[in-house]
Amino acid sequence: MHNRKHAAASIARTLGKHRSTVCRELKRNCDSDHQYYERHADAKARIRRLASRAGTLLIENNPALQEYLLDRFAQHHSPEQMSGWMCRSEYWYRVCQRTIYRWVHRDWRNRKNLLRFNGRARVPYGARKNFWQPHKRHISERPLAVARKRRVGDWEADLVHGTQDDSRHCLLTINDRTTGYVIIRKVQTLHPRAMAYIMAIALKGLPVHTITVDNGTEFGHHQTIEKLLKCKVYFTDPNSPQQRGANENMNGLIRQYFPKGKSLKHVAQLEASLVALDMNRRPRKRLGFHTPARVFAALSRISEVQVLYRLR
Repeated sequence: MHNRKHAAASIARTLGKHRSTVCRELKRNCDSDHQYYERHADAKARIRRLASRAGTLLIENNPALQEYLLDRFAQHHSPEQMSGWMCRSEYWYRVCQRTIYRWVHRDWRNRKNLLRFNGRARVPYGARKNFWQPHKRHISERPLAVARKRRVGDWEADLVHGTQDDSRHCLLTINDRTTGYVIIRKVQTLHPRAMAYIMAIALKGLPVHTITVDNGTEFGHHQTIEKLLKCKVYFTDPNSPQQRGANENMNGLIRQYFPKGKSLKHVAQLEASLVALDMNRRPRKRLGFHTPARVFAALSRISEVQVLYRLR
């Protein structure tokens, strides 16, 4: 009808379409002599469809780039590292990490082994939060003052382990959330009742309102801790160390003195206390470059000497 000089509105009425649809079709698919042929229009539509997917199939359409990525995967590089390296260096091509992940997932069966976890589902932080025991206090029940860090006496606790084959010898780290003041105790047992008494002795004479721990079995006698220290013990979600962020950061600093893989069997309590002394005398930016011991002593109204030299 267009080749017979019919108007677009007339063609639209005949076909039962909107005239704008007909106008767009004629504008996109007419030949150079302004004639419309069905086969030519279909071929042009197929070419446009392939061109629209060129960005999606960016790696498949570039064998050199695909070979480069496979070489990087063989060197155990992650997609994020590959993308970052291509952006930092003067590489001839650049793709983002999501493009690389999509390329892997388009042939998941053959390419999943390129990734670190080989296609296995990784349990993220905070997973399996529906598992709970009714006698435990959940971290969501903590008073708002604990999150605001307006007082001393809100503690977090965890264990720093040495070698895997000798997990009994470890360090109990207890830090104040507000000031970063830390107490380190060498322990040689993971029995929950013994751990409860060790924590009670370590915190004796200090203000204690709350203690936040993870779900390890070593803190199973939390009711004993509450009875001895007249406080409340709260538990984080499973696989959620970020809910004890201050303690996790403190453990990372302690690793400067006791690296991972080093056995703690021959570490004495005196050595652990000297490390705690060093940590408590280290100025902190968030405290205005005051030391944790000085700020803790000022807020708790305890002598700084008594706060520092708790070597027993």
